Amino acid sequence: MSVESKVIEGLFRLAGVSKPRSPKVFYKKLRKNAILYKKGEKIPSRVAGVRTEEGVYCGMRYYVFIPSEVESSAAILYLHGSGYVNAHKKAQEKFASYIARNTHAKVFFPIYPKLPICTAVSCIAVLNNFYVFLRKQGRVVFLGDSSGAALCLVLSQEKADADKLVLISPYLDIYPDREAEEMQKKDVLLSVDRLRAVARLWAYDLPYDSPKLSPIYGDYAGKEMLILAGGNEVFLPSIKKFWDACRKRKMNVEYEEKKGQPHCYPLFPTPEGKEGKEMIVHALVRFLYTKGEDQ
Repeated sequence: MSVESKVIEGLFRLAGVSKPRSPKVFYKKLRKNAILYKKGEKIPSRVAGVRTEEGVYCGMRYYVFIPSEVESSAAILYLHGSGYVNAHKKAQEKFASYIARNTHAKVFFPIYPKLPICTAVSCIAVLNNFYVFLRKQGRVVFLGDSSGAALCLVLSQEKADADKLVLISPYLDIYPDREAEEMQKKDVLLSVDRLRAVARLWAYDLPYDSPKLSPIYGDYAGKEMLILAGGNEVFLPSIKKFWDACRKRKMNVEYEEKKGQPHCYPLFPTPEGKEGKEMIVHALVRFLYTKGEDQ
């Protein structure tokens, strides 16, 4: 574990990011995020030298990160992690810019609706239509972190052409179990209590084992994936179960678990994060530039 990682972990612990919050604080956060979403989550016109364009599709704002040289006709659909509640972070903007610059491909970044604006079914419907919109223009490669990675899996279900995915710390089981609880002391970012509170609202009338909520129960035959996970995150047990299931089915899935690292470690400015980003770029370049049947 690098010095930079230790410093970041210490800062998160001091800030108490993963500590439980009272229901009053939780619902106050929901209201704040709803106001922010209604105002419109903005992204600068330039992020680390990559131009951004803004669009609206079915009432959903989205951004496109465009490198100076676009060499692929395929697009990357990046679904940012949010816990189904939070606005996107600066680290995710920078990550999308990094990916666009290093893959020479356009990165589409939708500001998808979250709690309390909507629940799972309506969010998935909007994103599914957005995928169809992008697919009409060419191939689409999925990239997501945390809850965004889970949404990538949900959208890829029952779509034969949605077969290339890069998943960072995917949120695979909507209602964390006892094994996740046992990881809580190590996790400096996620709170099992808050995840469960969100799960009850996000699910609405869907059962927790629905593949639309918990992609660990879905079928991904024929998919090619790269999965990255931190060794200190509450999602690790479910990610390992998913990885084991993929291996048993002899699926084309690469798995990287970084010991001592937090949730979504490739998004952090650390040596380990840099290694994770390099793995991601390598996989995306392979997915983007390997000729497919429609290329």
